[in-house]
Parts: sequence; C-alpha cells; structure tokens
Amino acid sequence: MGRFCARCGSESGVYIRGLCSDCYWKEMDMEIPSDISVTMCPECRSHLQGKKWVERDEIADNDCKAVAAAETELLRQKKFHGGVTLEWASGEVIERDASGRPKAIMLNLRLKEKSTGIEHKTAVLVSIEYSTCSTCKKYARKEHEAVVQIRANERPLDNEDQKHVERVINEICKRGPDRNRGGIVEIKEKEGGYDVKFASLSAARVFAKRLHEDYGAAVQESPKIVGIDRRSGGRVYKNTISIKLPRLRVGDLVSLRNNVYLLTGFDRGRAIVKDMRSGGRRTLGVDEYIALEKISEDYVRRVRLDGRTSSHADFYDLNKSSFIEIPPEMIPPEMKIGEEGLLIRHEGKENVYRIAKWDRTESI
Repeated sequence: MGRFCARCGSESGVYIRGLCSDCYWKEMDMEIPSDISVTMCPECRSHLQGKKWVERDEIADNDCKAVAAAETELLRQKKFHGGVTLEWASGEVIERDASGRPKAIMLNLRLKEKSTGIEHKTAVLVSIEYSTCSTCKKYARKEHEAVVQIRANERPLDNEDQKHVERVINEICKRGPDRNRGGIVEIKEKEGGYDVKFASLSAARVFAKRLHEDYGAAVQESPKIVGIDRRSGGRVYKNTISIKLPRLRVGDLVSLRNNVYLLTGFDRGRAIVKDMRSGGRRTLGVDEYIALEKISEDYVRRVRLDGRTSSHADFYDLNKSSFIEIPPEMIPPEMKIGEEGLLIRHEGKENVYRIAKWDRTESI
C-alpha cells in the first residue's frame, strides 16, 4: 500500500509529516495570526514589544520601521513549528491615517520547511496603532535628571564655542541610545552661555566628557536633593554639571618658560602644543597648562624672507605690505628665501619663527 495524505487522502506529491504539501501549508496558514496589531510611538517610531518600547535606530525610514515592527511582532507572537523557518519578509503600506503615518501593512512572507526544502508564500495583515512612549512623554514634560551649564573661562562664549558644542551634540546623537535627541530635553541661552537639560545623568556625563577630552573643558558635577521618591522612599537628586570651556583656543600662540608654542589641540583633556622653534610637539601637564600665557595678536606679524646678507635680512611684512630689515641673530639659520614666518615680540625681544615646513592647515 502506497503513501497517502492523512487529511485529504492524496497519494501523489511530496509528503510533509504525514500530509501532502497543500494540506500541510493550509494547516500552517491557519495557525498564523490572520491579523496582527502593532503599537508604535508617533514621535520616535519605537514600537511596543510586550511591555517594553524598542527603537530600531539602524532604520531611518519610518515606513520601514513600521514593517520591521510588524515582522518582529509576528515572530514574537508565533514561533513556527515543525522545522518551518521564515526565509524572507516584505511589507507594503496599504492604508495611512490622516497624518500620513502607516495604518495598515500587508506583510508578505516566504516560509520554508527544512526537511524537504519546500517553500510557501503567504501574507498577514498588520494594523498599526499609535501611543506615545514613556520616553517621549518625559521629553514632552521636560523631565530631566541633569542640567549641564556651559560657560567659557575668563571670556564670553563665541561662535567657535558654539560650533564645538554643536559638534559634540551631533556626535552623541549619532552614537547614543537616543540618537534622535541625544538625551537632550531642552537647551536655553543663559548668562552668556547655555543650560542644557538631559533626560538622564549618564547622557549628560557623556556630553561633558566629550567637551573635556576634545576641547579641554573643565568639568565639575554637583548633585542636589530635590525631594523624596514616594514609591521607594529614597532621595531624588538633580545633578548640575558645570562646564568651563578653556580660556585658550586651538590656534593660539602661547608662551611657557620663555618659549613660544602653538596650541594645536587637546587629547583626553590635556593640551597639546608645538614648539615654534623646533616643531616638536608635547602634551602639557595641568600645572603647565595653567601657566600658559597667550601672546597678543598685536605682537605677531606675518612676514616673508625676501633676501639676506651677513649684516641683515630683508623681510616683507604681509600684514602692513611693507619691507623691514631684521638682524641675522633673530632669524632661523635654515630659513630659505621665499619662506614665510612669524615675527613675534616676546619677553621684550623679536624673533622670526618658520611656518613653511609645518602644516599650513593649522591656525596661527
């Protein structure tokens, strides 16, 4: 006696677990939910997975986020039995609400039975409901755990400072868990600087750390008790993080122990300078950085070597468009005709420092 389907009696075709292919997949289709409901946040497009809100940061398109949420919910509700796997899924928005958001999605599936390799196509209708997630509710109420106060040390904030702050905000928005907002609830201009409210203390600390490491900002954290948690009975704190952007800027000419340096950057909060005489670089300690003195722009002139004799050198002043004669002891012996340099008055003396052999992209 030959094989036959236990359901329809068919004696032809491929059998899967005692059923013909058609009956097997009909049974599978009956077990798959015919209609799935997904709850999404209208603000951040995260979706509710059980009792937890999940955000797919790697997906930028909102329609694709809805499709991914529908697929995730299908797999969460139904684990395919009998060695059946979901090989492929695609979704199509078939209805939108008044705001243009996906309201219904047709989720097309391709399933595969492992033992036979037989594939089967089916579809599931997914309805999308919207409800604001807990995180977005906190943002709407401007709830925050920390305030970061950004000021400059011994000077007002300027456009360059603003660029530094914006650059760090953009970086933490790209890399942090809350990429759309970087954990920032509110930004206000205050007292010549900025007050930035963060939803979490951890996000505020990441922000402060970046400004310290990349731009040499001084950071100080101060917690303050603001109440008692009714549920736990524990104290509730609001943290203020004070950030002072440094008085010196990258590109400033500075002096230290009678030597002239160019401030080229910061590494983990420590200043990096370049010796204007030798071109060597070094990282300063805290005490050395405090001791730095900025050389006024009034004491710096950009010059070009046009000629030299045993008694003097002829320089063209690029700032004043005039020629000047400089004694040879004030000039680097290796400086060549046509090279540019800086004539710097420091400690009551004038000296020329070469710049042609160093990176011209540095601000000097």
